[in-house]
Amino acid sequence: MSAFEVFAPILAAAVLGGFSAGLLGVYVMGLRMPFLAVCTAHAALAGAILGQLAGLHPRLGAFAGALFGAAVLGFVLRRRNVDTNAALGSLFSLSLGVAFLGLGLQKGPKTPLLELMWGSLLFVTPQQLVGLAIAGALLVALSIVLEREMKVLLFDRLLAATLFAEAWVFTALLVLAAAIITFNLETTGGLLLYSLICNPAVVALKLARSFRAAMVWSAVLGAGSSVAGFLAAYMFDLPVGACIVLVSSLVVALALGFRQVRGRIHAD
Repeated sequence: MSAFEVFAPILAAAVLGGFSAGLLGVYVMGLRMPFLAVCTAHAALAGAILGQLAGLHPRLGAFAGALFGAAVLGFVLRRRNVDTNAALGSLFSLSLGVAFLGLGLQKGPKTPLLELMWGSLLFVTPQQLVGLAIAGALLVALSIVLEREMKVLLFDRLLAATLFAEAWVFTALLVLAAAIITFNLETTGGLLLYSLICNPAVVALKLARSFRAAMVWSAVLGAGSSVAGFLAAYMFDLPVGACIVLVSSLVVALALGFRQVRGRIHAD
């Protein structure tokens, strides 16, 4: 097997996963609900662990867990008298507790379950690549077809509810978030995925001059962080998921530092 045959699917997974996660991050941060990514990722992690205990494929369990978490969030957040961050924090604690309970119940070696927490691009499958491509394409389609509705949703959910079927648009976003998080779970890891979703979006929303530009920048930075993280892990023999997160965090630090320097230059 040639080097191209070995690395091509890994790099494809890095690009597709980082692209979809970065694009999703713009909506997560735009809704001012960064805990949404944390909760859904940990619900997917808990579902994967419990699913494996029940004899299911971890990916199927992860998607079920992420969908369940998204459904609960969608139901809770429909109630106007519920504090958003309090609801997200409670669900995060619950999903994390369920995940560690499942680890405790697992008999024998726990290595496969622990890999879901840290992730690895090295063993990506064709099914994962197809799933990442479809989920990312659907999110791009949603962003294009419902561009006006998505902008209003990000601006004010109460206003959006008076103009169109806001609940359906928000639910569609949550379902796509569940799918993207599920397929990134095995490559980036449940404990680290939040950073890959939110870090590129933080940079894009700070530096971009339009919403569309922010989406493009966030998707590109997400893909770039994934590829650079994998290459760093390969060169220095380090965990892939951790390197991806560190690279994305470094991008945030550099971008914010550049913005501060540019602001001082313009002030002078």
